[in-house]
Amino acid sequence: MLKSKDVVLHYGEKILSDFIPQKVIDNGQFFPLIYPEKLPVIKDIEKKLEDALEKPVGAQKPLSILIKENYRGGDLSIIVDDHDRPNIHTRLLLPYLVDLLLTTYHLPLTKIKVVIATGTHRPSTDEELKNILGIQMFGKLNYVIHKCRENNVEAGKIDGLTVKINGTVFNSDIIIPLTDVENHYFAGIAGGPKAICPGICDMETITYEHLKMFGECGFAHNVDLGSIDGNPVFETKKKIVKAVIETLKKNKREVYTITSIIDTDGDLVHLSGGETFESHLRAAEILKNVWTVNIKERADIVISGASHWGVNLYQMGKATHCAYHAVKKGGIVLNVAPCEQGWGNEEFKNLMKVGMNELNKTDDKCSPRFQSGVSEANRIKQALVSVINAVKKDFKIGRQKPVDLFQILHFVGWGNLHIIQDGIPEEDFKFLPFVFWGDKSEPVEKRLKSWLEKYLVGKTVAVVDNPNFLIKPV
Repeated sequence: MLKSKDVVLHYGEKILSDFIPQKVIDNGQFFPLIYPEKLPVIKDIEKKLEDALEKPVGAQKPLSILIKENYRGGDLSIIVDDHDRPNIHTRLLLPYLVDLLLTTYHLPLTKIKVVIATGTHRPSTDEELKNILGIQMFGKLNYVIHKCRENNVEAGKIDGLTVKINGTVFNSDIIIPLTDVENHYFAGIAGGPKAICPGICDMETITYEHLKMFGECGFAHNVDLGSIDGNPVFETKKKIVKAVIETLKKNKREVYTITSIIDTDGDLVHLSGGETFESHLRAAEILKNVWTVNIKERADIVISGASHWGVNLYQMGKATHCAYHAVKKGGIVLNVAPCEQGWGNEEFKNLMKVGMNELNKTDDKCSPRFQSGVSEANRIKQALVSVINAVKKDFKIGRQKPVDLFQILHFVGWGNLHIIQDGIPEEDFKFLPFVFWGDKSEPVEKRLKSWLEKYLVGKTVAVVDNPNFLIKPV
């Protein structure tokens, strides 16, 4: 029998439990997530990595052959995620990979370069680099932080667009993207080709790809968590990355992609290598058995924890999107995240102001704050259209987040997005469509309890504590 203490939420470093009343669980009002059976954990990581390098998936030669045929004494670049990703796989695999490159493939350490795939994000700090590379490798390896506006070179063309990538990567004899596969709220499934685009592309190329996510009123068809078939973002990514790989081949340079899956316990359960797209596609199939969870049915209320993504409002949006898949239309999503870094992205904040100004326009007859029904839904839709138009006119990273947030708001309705947090100043509340709950001077446990006392009566409820879940009602 499930106990209240078994239901947990991460709030920064704090773990919350015993907040769902036991009688709610006993009465069947609580809908637990139904997890897939855990896959076997890879114990001998070094041996599995050796196999991944020498038994390629898809139409790619083993790494030993590529090095023999293509390595001319230049650099070998290892592409890794930046500070906005967990990097569990990077810290785990990088020491083994570097050791194999030194001892088995006989590359000099000075020729191994780690390229931090920031896309359009800011450069990683030294502290963040220690978390990305691990203490063991930080200071040992030469690294380059990608900058989307600097030091990029032409690497192909698609649809009249000149694709550019990081100069260090382009000029390397061998390129090894070290990736993990996970669900992504608009790219569908991250990892694999995503290390190249947007990871090491220039701003113009990334903008071209990212703009494919938008439809007339929200995200385009098939732009969603876990969706790559018919996803226009992923289809455009494929065209870009294929053009890059073809250009690199013409210059006698080769890409050998390592693909991994880390499960919900932080364990390595899949590791392969080879051709970028085929290895990604096969891993995506395995991902369904790791990160897809079921729920009895959509719940009236979904309480959404953001785990370590709860550092700011921007990253917390992943958790809101995850909860969107588990809540009923017209239901309530309660976000529980400290957001100690505030908004996390100025473009997100600035465009939210535009959308909220549109939403809060009044004509003395209709205001979403006071009137429900069709007029309210239309007002939210108008706000959604206004932010989409602003994004299409001037795209910057961060501007996709208001589109997602207003799209979710349109689904649940005004007044049904709630938040318990500590980092957003009260003067900014008016720029967000959340019901801000509780006094920050009170412990988060007290705030959560008082919220539940007000809203949980007679309702069904689910709790989601990881935004990478793809949730499907059975």
